[in-house]
Amino acid sequence: MSLDLRLMRYVIAVAETGGFQAAAERLHIAQPPLSRQIRQLEGELGVALFERRPTRLTNAGRAFVDAARETLAAAERTVAVTRRAARAATGTVRVGYGPTTAHAETPLLLAALAEAYPEVTVEVVEAWDPELVDGLRTGGLDAALGRHLPTPPDCRALTLRTEPYAAVVHAGHRHAGRGAVALRDLRGETFRFLARDLAPGYHDAVLAAVRSTGEDFPVWHNPVPGLRNHFGVLADGFMLLPRSVAEHLLPGAARLTVTDPLPPVSLQLIHRGGKDAPALAALVRTARTLAAAEGWTADGTGDGAAAGA
Repeated sequence: MSLDLRLMRYVIAVAETGGFQAAAERLHIAQPPLSRQIRQLEGELGVALFERRPTRLTNAGRAFVDAARETLAAAERTVAVTRRAARAATGTVRVGYGPTTAHAETPLLLAALAEAYPEVTVEVVEAWDPELVDGLRTGGLDAALGRHLPTPPDCRALTLRTEPYAAVVHAGHRHAGRGAVALRDLRGETFRFLARDLAPGYHDAVLAAVRSTGEDFPVWHNPVPGLRNHFGVLADGFMLLPRSVAEHLLPGAARLTVTDPLPPVSLQLIHRGGKDAPALAALVRTARTLAAAEGWTADGTGDGAAAGA
């Protein structure tokens, strides 16, 4: 006969609480099904485990409980050993990340990886998108974290976060205290943006989002790389940034909700295909778990193969 762990826990609960009703309450189940399943178990064993009225273990019942406790303890050890083995990933994973992820997602991901897989060594580099993509193509990077990064052949993309854009203006801007704006409210102003060669996919996606509203703005491209430098020149005009990026601005900037129905911006972990290397597999698992725990996406999924991979 087969005997599952659930029935063992049922018998132990009755023995420890001294009654079927008390055991049912501990187990959060109804009392009649509990009694019925234990009677069925006794029938299959061919012995009585309990005397009724009052409820107390028989000799056979005491032997069953002792053995069941040993079995449950062994099962718990099996689970613990298995989980330790899963966490025992070793090796080095090389991770690149874009500047828009430097304030929030990358630190959270690296901290979560270090906690879950302490034996994994991480080599990180902050770079703009062409360098990240080149690293993935050449094998210099195992994974890259960024927004609107192209997915090279033999790589996969895991969407970690999907969020709206926010408009960012200087604290002295005429709309700084409003809390929300439509892009038409900013007509006549300059859209301040990073140079296209730093992040071509992101650059084009943001401009396409702006133009999807029917609005068109003169664009000033910052010739100095670096988000901090970009924030520093926000004396007038406005920027459009992922909401989580806008939340980490320097003092002197105001974040405004955009009421236009703009397409959302996604953050992805682009990683080399296969995930055979234990360290890379640990990174991908950690990223998926973190995204779900933080509520970054609806389901914490989004793993897709690159076209032609």
